[in-house]
Amino acid sequence: MTKYASSILCLAVVLLGLLGCEQPEMDSATVARVGDATLSETDLSNLISNQSAMLDSADAAAQIVEQWVTNQLLFQEATSRGLRGDPEVQRLLADNERSVLVNALMQRLVDAEMAAGPDEAALQTYYEANLEQLALREAYVRIRHLVFDSLSVAQDAHALIQTIDADSTTTDLMTAESSIRSDVFYPQTQLFAAIPGLSRAVEDLAPGELLPVVPHDGAYHVVQLIERLDAGSVPSLEMIQDEISSRVAIQMRKQIYARQVQRLRTRALARDELEIR
Repeated sequence: MTKYASSILCLAVVLLGLLGCEQPEMDSATVARVGDATLSETDLSNLISNQSAMLDSADAAAQIVEQWVTNQLLFQEATSRGLRGDPEVQRLLADNERSVLVNALMQRLVDAEMAAGPDEAALQTYYEANLEQLALREAYVRIRHLVFDSLSVAQDAHALIQTIDADSTTTDLMTAESSIRSDVFYPQTQLFAAIPGLSRAVEDLAPGELLPVVPHDGAYHVVQLIERLDAGSVPSLEMIQDEISSRVAIQMRKQIYARQVQRLRTRALARDELEIR
């Protein structure tokens, strides 16, 4: 290599080093950076909190960071190509801005009128007016289901359960490796999907009856039917209160929306600010 070429190479290395120094460095609170845009730990925590509880937090964090990086790369490329000045893009941005503002307004109006949520009278009224629609399409059951890793312990629990009230609990049953809540109704067809024949066996039980101890995959299952609601029956309000509360809240939001729109329409007409041809 000539002396002249060597000098050029050294200069190139120095320039690259200087260019690298001009890039902002990620501090300890920054998770990712694309150009001048950064994703902080606080931003990431807020995004994770909005994810499904079924996702592992580590998996959710990795997915969010990857999606953020991808979006930033594409956004910055779109900006560099001048797409923000495109008339169609400007129209879409304006439409999106209106939608965001309208949704924000409605959320504040709804929050102001529904701070305490639907009251008991509203829930009862909705329940009584919709009994036919609330009828169950399949059987729901409450069961006691205990799982033990010892056959003798399972047999002892089976014998004990036959001597106590179906809804009672006892510390002697707390030795179970796992169980499901006996105070909650479950769709019968969705129970014991991993244990062949067990769901069908429960169909033949009367309330209070137990199945014989069921061995499966190295464990021993004790199953007691506590209560069954047949398809076509109407559950109590207490059983479906969360669902009724959700339906009434949706209904109330629609009413608030219609009332507010009518108020604004009337005001605009009175001010001669609304004209429809």
